[in-house]
Amino acid sequence: MSRVKLCLVGGFLGSGKTTAIAEAAKYLFNAKKKVGVITNDQGTQQVDSLFIKSLNIPSEEVSGGCFCCNYEDLQESIHNLIFGNNSDIIFAESVGSCTDLAATVINPLLSFNAGKYEIVLSVFADARLLIQFLKSEKHVFYDNVNYIYEKQLEEADIIVVNKIDLLNDAQLALAKKLIANEYGDKIILYQNSLSEESVTHWTQLITNNFHNASLRSAPEIDYDIYGAGEAELAWLDEEIGIVTKDKSAVASARFLMNTIYTKLTDHGYSIGHLKFLMDDGNEQRKISFNAIAADLNDIVTNRPETDRIILLINARVQVSPSLLQKIIADAVIETELSAHCKIIEYNLSVFKPGYPRPTHRIAG
Repeated sequence: MSRVKLCLVGGFLGSGKTTAIAEAAKYLFNAKKKVGVITNDQGTQQVDSLFIKSLNIPSEEVSGGCFCCNYEDLQESIHNLIFGNNSDIIFAESVGSCTDLAATVINPLLSFNAGKYEIVLSVFADARLLIQFLKSEKHVFYDNVNYIYEKQLEEADIIVVNKIDLLNDAQLALAKKLIANEYGDKIILYQNSLSEESVTHWTQLITNNFHNASLRSAPEIDYDIYGAGEAELAWLDEEIGIVTKDKSAVASARFLMNTIYTKLTDHGYSIGHLKFLMDDGNEQRKISFNAIAADLNDIVTNRPETDRIILLINARVQVSPSLLQKIIADAVIETELSAHCKIIEYNLSVFKPGYPRPTHRIAG
């Protein structure tokens, strides 16, 4: 049996990993490849999992913690895709606040499954956030969170500098200079994951040109700093229903998303990611924001109106869980009063990630 290509995709919250994986899977399907995707999150209600399933991509989910702390679940998910779907190319997207993947995921998989996998670790970074990080300007996140960001980039086989379509020529030139100075020993790609041509280049590199079945040298990790960084981010997952009498549920959902984002940014709370999955019964649409910016005018355009919508919210924000919950609750009340709709809240989960305790750690 030939080796399975495991494309491990890391990188900070909001860096565009899922969008790139979806585009890569579409390209590989067209090339008659057997592809599978594994999603991962600290929570149990994942926008990305439902988004991938809505595209009819064979998928598995590891929830309730990182791959490293749920290694057996990851191994089972890989097994299910190989033997249930005959997948020979598997994308595994790690939690955006997770690092130390070389020692806790790659090396155990290679050590305990000799000769079975080739693994490549692509670490995504939002180009705008990466510029700020490397220029040592006022950082968007606290130092402990930045430590995670730094370690993610340090262990990458390939750094994918994503969302370059949002940079002007001068900003892109600056990004290339800064990144070359800091990470010149790594493979670096500059990508717009909404561009088929751009994603195709990354896909061909990781599936056709990158072959590595050897253990990795893992960077030193201070788990106390790593754990403190994760604990500075609050996780909120909630499913809500929006009902209107005048078929304005899409507009009401737009108002709610706009209000949540505005309240978070007005308070100065840094957003790791803020994701919504809107389901009108016929179609699902994913809408995402992160710490840098969002064009709220582009939210949910050209959608037919309806009288009811289900909205799944995933918020990962540098704030306490109680404050995050209050902001969402206040936004719901404001939306009901201003948009003249009824909002039903259920399946709410708010928490901070626990201390990272990997099942295995093999430094290589």
